[in-house]
Amino acid sequence: MSDDFAPSIGDNYPDYLDDEAGYLYHAWEVTSIGEAARHDRWLLAPLDDELPLSELQSDLERWALARRCLQLQRPDDFLTICEAILTGERHHPALNYGEIALQRAAALARAARLPDALAVIDVDAGAPHPLPLSSARAKAWLTLLAGHPEDADRLYQDALGVAPEASPGDTLFEIAEDFVRAGAIAQARAWIERTAEHLHAHNDRLTAVDLELLREELRALETTTPDPAP
Repeated sequence: MSDDFAPSIGDNYPDYLDDEAGYLYHAWEVTSIGEAARHDRWLLAPLDDELPLSELQSDLERWALARRCLQLQRPDDFLTICEAILTGERHHPALNYGEIALQRAAALARAARLPDALAVIDVDAGAPHPLPLSSARAKAWLTLLAGHPEDADRLYQDALGVAPEASPGDTLFEIAEDFVRAGAIAQARAWIERTAEHLHAHNDRLTAVDLELLREELRALETTTPDPAP
């Protein structure tokens, strides 16, 4: 979104990530004032049952309306607009089409449509390139979102390759964070400990601070999530 609506990262980091998804870093340097204003209006627009697709003048406005549909819990409309964006010319200089594809895939995965989600990120089938994650990590993340944490755990380990200890600490942290966000407590615990060992071995104090915050988030989750039945 334009700078008038941009949040502080410190306010709520997950919301910041959601807010920036789909935009390139220089988005508002290559967008006219008029188009940015139209984009921002769609982000706040009250919507009737029928989507005003004919009123949208660019992919940037379509992405704003898609995000508004998510805010209003209209995932089917979000998917419809994303499909229109991704099957078009995909040329708007402010948008990261690979991120939009991954967001569409995530919505499909959350709707228990994992095969469809994986098809969206299939570069060989015409998915935008590059994706913000490697194809292996994207497959693991989508599997997790679809409600299969055990399978996702295996896929994440496969994505790290034969030498996972050589993976950057922030990569291990991001995987642990994925499991916490998904509420997969057992896997989250394991990846947090794995990450902690890696950070200690590499004296990565900066990421260690973030990991302690993630531990606190997991503890809060544990207090509100009943233990699984034996």
